[in-house]
Amino acid sequence: MTDARLPSISVVVTCFNCRDYIADAVRSVAHQTLRDFECVIVDDASTDDSATVVQHTLDELADPRFRLVRLDKNVGQTGATRRGLAETNATFVCFLDSDDLWNPDFLERHLAAHLNESYAVGFTACNARVIDGQGKLIAGGFYWFGQDRARADRDKSFVPIDATRVPTLDTTQGTARWQGSTPYRLYTKRVVHWVWVSTSSMMFRRSLINLVFPADDEVFRLHMDFYVVVMAQMVAGSLLIDEALYSYRLHGRNGAADNPVLGGRLHLSSRNWGSTYSTMLDRMLDAMLRDEERFTTALGDRQYRRMVLRMRAARAGPIVGLAHTIRSWLI
Repeated sequence: MTDARLPSISVVVTCFNCRDYIADAVRSVAHQTLRDFECVIVDDASTDDSATVVQHTLDELADPRFRLVRLDKNVGQTGATRRGLAETNATFVCFLDSDDLWNPDFLERHLAAHLNESYAVGFTACNARVIDGQGKLIAGGFYWFGQDRARADRDKSFVPIDATRVPTLDTTQGTARWQGSTPYRLYTKRVVHWVWVSTSSMMFRRSLINLVFPADDEVFRLHMDFYVVVMAQMVAGSLLIDEALYSYRLHGRNGAADNPVLGGRLHLSSRNWGSTYSTMLDRMLDAMLRDEERFTTALGDRQYRRMVLRMRAARAGPIVGLAHTIRSWLI
């Protein structure tokens, strides 16, 4: 079938006090090679002039696919994203952080990955370049993308680097060019390991977001991305695109990435996220138990019970966790 129409895409950009970068983020959406999308920018009651910058940018673009929603009260990451979702209705949805940038082919490449003939996944995710506040390259990618981050380089004293992954530098233009080679990897494990970069790297099926999006804006003012992505993986799995299709900006005022020193294992945050992750996993399990009927309707009883056991395993000690995992295999 060669004449089927492509599905539409919604883009939600949330912004809070990001006047220095939001215009470039919006322009990176406007420059997409795939043209059939809608984009809503939600200003979460910024106290700087971010909303004015966005409006000036939209006036310059004069593009009816874009619109700005200004909130009177700050509602946090989840509330602002929820409002953006309510303003859109496409089959697929992407979330772009207000300080990040998409490559021009970001939407095209992600939609093509979703439409592969082998496996319908819940979401796709790609690698990222790292740039500074002025847009200059800091790193070519995240080395742990697509791997269990805690084990990516454990017990490896020497790791060979594929020469094809080293860019060619144009010293005259001051640019770098990487070779195009894009393996796709299906990630189906229903375990809690962070192997992705950020939600700016992803495209979700709307039906999946509707199922796993957190119900409480205040409880999930922050860390919505961890909650949504882990829940989405547990439900539906993901497809990893081993190429950097966007740029993650490390500018010194990031909410999580506060480590200015890159190198080695590329830890972007100096914080110990263990307690935060544990809290979020507890909230995921609570939501699954509380909304059993809704999850069972979507997943079926067998997959729902497996998902609950895998989540319990993630929160338990080694022995009890193994017992829960084995039980999930037997269902």
